[in-house]
Amino acid sequence: FLSIDCGGTANSTDELGTNWVVDDGYIMTGKSAKVQVTNTYAQEDQTLRYFPFQKKSCYVIPGVARGRKHMVRTSFFYGNYDGKSSPPSFDLQFDGNPWLTVETSSSESYYHEVIYAPKRDNISVCVAQTSPDRIPFISTLEIRELETGMYQTNSEEDVLLWRNRTAFGAKDFV
Repeated sequence: FLSIDCGGTANSTDELGTNWVVDDGYIMTGKSAKVQVTNTYAQEDQTLRYFPFQKKSCYVIPGVARGRKHMVRTSFFYGNYDGKSSPPSFDLQFDGNPWLTVETSSSESYYHEVIYAPKRDNISVCVAQTSPDRIPFISTLEIRELETGMYQTNSEEDVLLWRNRTAFGAKDFV
């Protein structure tokens, strides 16, 4: 498991026992910032890394098992970090492939997941600017290698995208 607190200043462990590491070893560009509006979901969402000078910026995760399914999860919490009260939208890519356009808001965290088998021994996750006034950012990045046989598809080329997760009847945050 690899859980990266993008823009974080110190490694930490959350209440579920997940170890979060700072992102210094995975990206060389961008700037760290703290959000101004806090949410109650996760401590690691209180910082982010934003990219004001590059049209496209990529995290590179080395040492993954080529051909094995991996889950890549990203989160985005704007939290008015720049004081502009103008949540941006921008593109998200994995291994050079278009993933989706990220839409953000001032008060909500947004999560996006993909499950796929990398063709190389590293995974790259990129944010790309779509308009000059829309600065991309990222709050967290998680990589999980999955057990053999999980999420079987017809081809190693198949990609599974997360659309929605609902906890019916749950009284606690899942």
